[in-house]
Amino acid sequence: MKRILMAVLVLCFVSLAVSAQGVYFDIGVGIGPGWTTLDGDDITDFLGGSTDVAVELGLKAGYGPVGNLPLYGVVEFCGMGHRIDASDFDYWFQINSYMIGPGIVVYPIPLLQLGLGLGLSFISSVDSENSSSDTSKGGFAWNISAAIDIGSGDHGLLLGVKFFNAINTLDNSYEPVLNSAILSFFARYAFRTKEQSY
Repeated sequence: MKRILMAVLVLCFVSLAVSAQGVYFDIGVGIGPGWTTLDGDDITDFLGGSTDVAVELGLKAGYGPVGNLPLYGVVEFCGMGHRIDASDFDYWFQINSYMIGPGIVVYPIPLLQLGLGLGLSFISSVDSENSSSDTSKGGFAWNISAAIDIGSGDHGLLLGVKFFNAINTLDNSYEPVLNSAILSFFARYAFRTKEQSY
């Protein structure tokens, strides 16, 4: 599956690069409510946690716009960190879920950016005892976003909202499924060539 996804990714970007007009790049951070379940059970409830705030980081790089279309093909690396404070036990636990894969960015109007990404996912975890035990056998992640693009020329500031979801099977004896999600409000720096004719 990984080889097929990478082959499709390379093919898409070679074809996009032929007709693309310039480089696209964005990077930024978001914050918002997070949810993490293990085999359907909410980890925050299980640990008696009090924190449902998560942080999302991400970057995209690619080419566009493609021809006369306000469409950009990108490769995206993003992730979320969901820290759960179990105050009853003086203990905290953080799960980090990551995604790498292809995506698209489209401008239906010059001020509005819409994005979609999907790809392979993996996780890491850490706790207040400095132990890191959870690893992933591999998983799938996706995200969708909408943002206002403020800026002039090739430089912009994206202010928007993003939903990110990662589903991973943990690599341990009973292979539980970890599902992490965040609805983040983000700010990003963007460098892009905008097609002005749409």
